[in-house]
Amino acid sequence: MNLFAYGTLMWPEVLAAVMGRRMESAPAVLKDHKRLRVKGQCYPAVVPSQGDSVEGALYRGLTAEEFRRLDLFEGAEYDRIKHDFDGAPAFVYVLSAEHARLAAAEPWDPAMMTPEALAAFCSEYKGWSGL
Repeated sequence: MNLFAYGTLMWPEVLAAVMGRRMESAPAVLKDHKRLRVKGQCYPAVVPSQGDSVEGALYRGLTAEEFRRLDLFEGAEYDRIKHDFDGAPAFVYVLSAEHARLAAAEPWDPAMMTPEALAAFCSEYKGWSGL
């Protein structure tokens, strides 16, 4: 199965830490969603939003074990949904309606993930446990 990544998983070192391997990606766009900053964090979430779109990375050929690890990494705040990317189905982690309050009003841009922010994320993120 495939994965669409729109946040920290676009960085090869984060993906490799979660999956246990490096993977090639292709650019892709998630339609009818928007990417927002998660309150108090340096990473984003996506939420449904008619007419908006999110640029990200499409990874192909993930295993069931890799999705188990991704589920642990993403946590209970996200739902894994299936979305079609020009004929290629892929899973996307979308902020659950139950946790919508975690999304800030302002958008998140990948440029916000400076080397310093990435280093802080990698050293502080609690989603690494259990991987």
